[in-house]
Amino acid sequence: MTTLFLSQPTTVSPGQGAPPAPAPAQPSQGAPTQAPEGGGGGGGQPFGGMTILFFLLPLLFVFLMTRNQSKKQKDLEAALKPGDKVVTQAGLIGKLIEVGDRTVKLEIAPGVNVQVLKAAIQGVDGEPKPAAEAKDKAQEKKA
Repeated sequence: MTTLFLSQPTTVSPGQGAPPAPAPAQPSQGAPTQAPEGGGGGGGQPFGGMTILFFLLPLLFVFLMTRNQSKKQKDLEAALKPGDKVVTQAGLIGKLIEVGDRTVKLEIAPGVNVQVLKAAIQGVDGEPKPAAEAKDKAQEKKA
């Protein structure tokens, strides 16, 4: 990479165009000065290696969160058994009748069975008793 300074005269090889005009001995005060190529001495990168970090760190976080979420979903699907009360992503609450490799049969009302993908099951519907007990204990502490 060649750097061109204003105070150094340059020579032009034959056939490359007209020779440059001779540089003035003293540039006028209002004349703008040209910076070397690359915008500075940083080697061409405006922020150095920081730009790489700005792009890699969010990608790393997204990768780790997605991996953790898919691991939890696989664990949930493996733990499903007939008789469990579950909630689907669509908001249906029902009891598992059959569990297959890819799908499950869900009873959402007496005699009403639907077939749902295992991946659509958000979680096992827990009993609200622990939450109610925690509220009762909190109220007893206040009293």
